[in-house]
Amino acid sequence: MRYNFINKKKGYNLISSDVKPSTFSDHNTKKSIEMGLFKKNNQISENSITRSKDDDLEAASSSKSQIKAKSTEGSILDSHNEEAKLGKEIEENVIEIESDDYSFVEGDISLLNNSPYPEVREVVPNTDDPTININHWRTWVLTTIFVIVFSAVNQFFSLRYPSLTINYLVAQVIAYPVGKFLARVLPDIRFKYPWFNLNPGPYTIKEHGILTICVALTSSTPYAMNILISTTNFFKRDFGTGYEILLVWTTQCLGYGLAGLTKRFVVDPPSMIWPQTLISVSMFEALHSSKIDSQVVNGWKISRYSFFLVVLIINFVWYWFPGFIFKGLSYFNFVLWGSKTRNNFVANFIFGVSGGIGALPITFDYTQITQAMTGSPFATPFSVIANTYLSVFIFFILILPILYFTNTWYAKYLPVISAGTFDNKQKKYDVNKIMGDNFRIDKEKYKQYSPLFVPFSYLLSYALNFAAVTSLFVHVGLYHGKDIWRKFRDARAGGLDIHQRLYLKNYKQVPDWWYAVVFVVFLALSFVTVCHWDTGLPAWGLVVALLISIVTFLPQGILEATTNQEVGLNIITELIGGYIFPFRPMANLLIKIYGFIVMRQGLNLSRDLKLGLYLKIAPRILFFIQIYSTLLAGVTQVLVQQWMRSNIEGICEPSQKDGFICAGARTITNAAVIWSIPQYLFSAGQRYSPLLLFFIIGPVLSFCGWLLHRRWPDKIIGKFNAPIFFVGPGNIPPATPYNYGCYFVLSAFLNWLRNKWPRWDAKYKFIMGAGVETGVAISVVVIFLCAQYPGGKLSWWGNEVYKNTIDLKGSTYYKLPEGQTFGPDKWW
Repeated sequence: MRYNFINKKKGYNLISSDVKPSTFSDHNTKKSIEMGLFKKNNQISENSITRSKDDDLEAASSSKSQIKAKSTEGSILDSHNEEAKLGKEIEENVIEIESDDYSFVEGDISLLNNSPYPEVREVVPNTDDPTININHWRTWVLTTIFVIVFSAVNQFFSLRYPSLTINYLVAQVIAYPVGKFLARVLPDIRFKYPWFNLNPGPYTIKEHGILTICVALTSSTPYAMNILISTTNFFKRDFGTGYEILLVWTTQCLGYGLAGLTKRFVVDPPSMIWPQTLISVSMFEALHSSKIDSQVVNGWKISRYSFFLVVLIINFVWYWFPGFIFKGLSYFNFVLWGSKTRNNFVANFIFGVSGGIGALPITFDYTQITQAMTGSPFATPFSVIANTYLSVFIFFILILPILYFTNTWYAKYLPVISAGTFDNKQKKYDVNKIMGDNFRIDKEKYKQYSPLFVPFSYLLSYALNFAAVTSLFVHVGLYHGKDIWRKFRDARAGGLDIHQRLYLKNYKQVPDWWYAVVFVVFLALSFVTVCHWDTGLPAWGLVVALLISIVTFLPQGILEATTNQEVGLNIITELIGGYIFPFRPMANLLIKIYGFIVMRQGLNLSRDLKLGLYLKIAPRILFFIQIYSTLLAGVTQVLVQQWMRSNIEGICEPSQKDGFICAGARTITNAAVIWSIPQYLFSAGQRYSPLLLFFIIGPVLSFCGWLLHRRWPDKIIGKFNAPIFFVGPGNIPPATPYNYGCYFVLSAFLNWLRNKWPRWDAKYKFIMGAGVETGVAISVVVIFLCAQYPGGKLSWWGNEVYKNTIDLKGSTYYKLPEGQTFGPDKWW
């Protein structure tokens, strides 16, 4: 029996694939299934780039497939004989529905010939060519060159302020013409071993994909490099090249073992979409697809590739205005440009974009939007963004002003929003004044100097992070616990979608023991790293740190794979490190990097494994080249940093003439010192101790959200996600409510487009996101290297007006007379 679902709201019909009656083990799969083709005005058109009427006829011929439909809203309008012959028009039963909710459809995803998720079907082909060979010299040589160049350049500029990071999207764009050029000009000279064939053949999407994956995994500066600068230049302890390479390698690769061992939970299930990867897939498809993209949607005939180029060029050109020519378009606090509002504290509080709550979220700079959240607004689900902005509105637009203007915890003596910490004279907290011998904090010096004051924007961020960490475990247990248990017992539990079936059929998989070996090897090297040298971290401290990464890895992976967001563990690891190793900032640094970065880098690999699955890249080749690239990049970055320390005069000094002041490492060092005294901040009776209540609030609210979801799963209130609600505003500071407001406005517009023109959205949204982000990324690099780095600047009203405000100056409500202090008389 086949059914045709008529959507009255959109005006199209959904012709479903035949599926065997069963219930999805994953509730997300059941909720989002939307199978097959759309038929509008009696014209059949593809809903995805791979679905066709032939697929539907083939599915109809299967005697093992049928559909089970449940609906209380609709009724069967027409029925026909089930024994219609193939080749004739498919006879249908029609169920009329009011909205886009297809939750009444149940089935076995192992029988579907495409993904049950619309966003995946829109960009990921359900086909594969296993004959494509990517294990040849061109793949390895190009990957080596790109990894070295991108990791070296990014490492070099990471120590400069303002810094520059060349996004992997730039590599994705540059590699395409390079690969195509080599495939065209090199002669077809063959050797006994195909690996050495001078021209391995066409430059394919898989070869392009594996290079991009390696650059994305390794090009950004590892957190360990900032730890090394902190150790050598601020703590004045140089352990040598061996220590530096091992610290980078272990913190980068330990997580890879965790990623592989949890692959069945966070990569393989169809519901683990990893939305950010869809941007990359759409770009690969636009560049490499040989299909004739002639489908007309909502009057648009332009191909995806042409649309990508147009969007890229427009954004490349446009970013010169907010990025260099007229920076006031970026920090668009235009209400404060007048003489009456410029120095009005309340006006700056309300409309400030840097130090206020940003009541008018308007900007012409895409980078201002992306400062708010990790993940592209083109890929992040709107429900995630709505949860996030709800939290921002409650805590930073409603609660923050109340706490600030009532002077709670001396708030009026501090800036409204700031990433800094302050002493009782309203100066930046000078950690050097409390450092003693052997690079430990001297309690007596702390008593003589000042208590530590934290702006309320930072305090609220701390509190929300506390709640996010505890709510994460409750949320994942309630929503995904059963699925995790089934997957633990059987890796194929819940069924395999078309992409996983193709992957298993066409390629040898990487066995779990390979990843276990990677974990054991780098675990042993981790103990060598922290124990052989005098790092201040005992072996049992390393065990504590790694337990944090291991315990949080699975719930973190599930959250990020489904929402495009993560719960940062930097604060919680610093808090734990401060309590178990008080007054020892170097030990705090290592607790943080092994407790947080190991998990973070492992999840980066999980994300790339999903991208490899979508592109159908042979998993064993991917395994080896990812490890190789990480080791290569680590050595490259260490050598570049050592060269810089030896050859750049005054490096890491605040007055360094070329801007190589090591701002990131300085911030990390200050944080390590500050978080080495949490007992004076958060322990019972201390000023900020009430914030620890959020450890309890998190799981309670998570449980309440689960009850709401069970009662009203399809209502707005049932889509409340506690971990996202708490972790979403985590980038404040340095981000501001203004950035989040701009992010929300753009996402709401994109969601409106999706509801208004779903077919246009299906064809163009992800490729539009790729074009915007690539165009801006290339423009940032060109502006920096060609204009800013050589010293070029434009001095005129448009580049100065936004700075002449309280908003950008970070002023406080109360200003102390010279020599006076505020706060308690005793703080220890």
